[in-house]
Amino acid sequence: MMKYFCFVLTIFFLISFGAQAGTPVSNTMAQKYFENCVVGSQKEGTMTVDSQKRFCACTAMNMQQEMSVEEIRQLSSNDISARQVLNKSLIKVNGPCMQYPVYDLLNKKCMADVGNSGICNCLSNRMAKFTKEYTAQNLPALLEENPEIYDPVTPIVESPEFQKTQQSIAISCATNPNQK
Repeated sequence: MMKYFCFVLTIFFLISFGAQAGTPVSNTMAQKYFENCVVGSQKEGTMTVDSQKRFCACTAMNMQQEMSVEEIRQLSSNDISARQVLNKSLIKVNGPCMQYPVYDLLNKKCMADVGNSGICNCLSNRMAKFTKEYTAQNLPALLEENPEIYDPVTPIVESPEFQKTQQSIAISCATNPNQK
C-alpha cells in the first residue's frame, strides 16, 4: 500500500509545472492526488471502498499540510535527500492514516479466522485506534533503525508491542464484542 502511495505521489508531482521554493500543495493538486490514490487503491484491492476514500483523503490532507511541491519532486532523485523526504512522507503523510489499511487487514483476517463480525469489528476498531497512536510514536524510530523501508505496515503489525496489544484486545473483544 505504501509503495503505491509513494509512487503515485511522485508521478503526480513530477508532472506539475515550475514552482518556487517551499511552494504549498494546492487544493487542486491535493484533489488530483486523492482521485489518483482512490483509483490506485481500487486496483490494489487491499482496502474496502470506504477505507480507500478515508485513507486517500487523510493522506491528501496531510500532504497538503506537511509537504511542499519541491519536497515531493525530490522523491524522484536517487540521493539521500530523496530518502529523507520519503521518510518525512511516511511519518507525516502516511503514518497518521495507517489505521485505515490496518483496520481492513485485521478485519479480513479475523473474519476468515473467527467469522464473528461483532468480535472482528471490535478488534479492528480498537486496533485501528492503537495503530494511529503507535505509528505516531514508533515510526520515526523504525525508520531510523531501517531507513530503507518503503512500506511500514508490515514491520508495525509484526512488532512485539502490536502483537501483544492485538492479543489483549482480541481476548477483551471475545468476552465483550460491543466495546468500541
